[in-house]
Amino acid sequence: MKALVVSDAVSEVLYSPEVRSVCAGIDVVLSCGDLPYEYLEYIATSLDVPLLYVRGNHDGTLLRADGRESQGPEGAESIDGRVVRVRGRGGESLWIAGFGGSAGQGVGGTERTEGDMRRAVRRTSCRVGWNRVRGRGGLDVVVSHAAPRGIHDGEDPCHRGFAAFVGLMSRAEPRLWLHGHVHPSYGIDLRPVRFSATDVRAIYGHALVEIG
Repeated sequence: MKALVVSDAVSEVLYSPEVRSVCAGIDVVLSCGDLPYEYLEYIATSLDVPLLYVRGNHDGTLLRADGRESQGPEGAESIDGRVVRVRGRGGESLWIAGFGGSAGQGVGGTERTEGDMRRAVRRTSCRVGWNRVRGRGGLDVVVSHAAPRGIHDGEDPCHRGFAAFVGLMSRAEPRLWLHGHVHPSYGIDLRPVRFSATDVRAIYGHALVEIG
């Protein structure tokens, strides 16, 4: 399955008619957060594929021209705290989980304490375990805004990764973990990291990813 993964920075080529040729054959769009909702809507509409997203720490309420308020891109599906099954054009399928937000005091918005994320991960682990018992397969991909603790994360409180993510990788062994939140300008080594059975990739702007 082929995915377009976007996060944190608008890629001009995707916000133009060229997106159709650049992203030919895409099965799904995955957003790791901190992107304008209108931008995500343009991409999903242009490619006519599902858009799954989590919100970043800078995502909030969008007041639209007609007076409506949006908490996310229209026509897309939030996977924050959920496990969903996505089918590709060729009939293949993947189980994808999502975790939005970043480290903070958990006072509102998309801030999450380690305890908040631990509880979210526990619920996801239960769902993954249930799927395995029923013969549906395990967890294939995780999309998060923040990074796992000790992988691509920073030392400041906002950009510190979540230890709960490391535990989930150890137990569920997803093939791929995609996250945003950290930028190349931060001086952090963002090259892909292999942790146990999981490839961890930091996304800034966009990337085309083959999964499977």
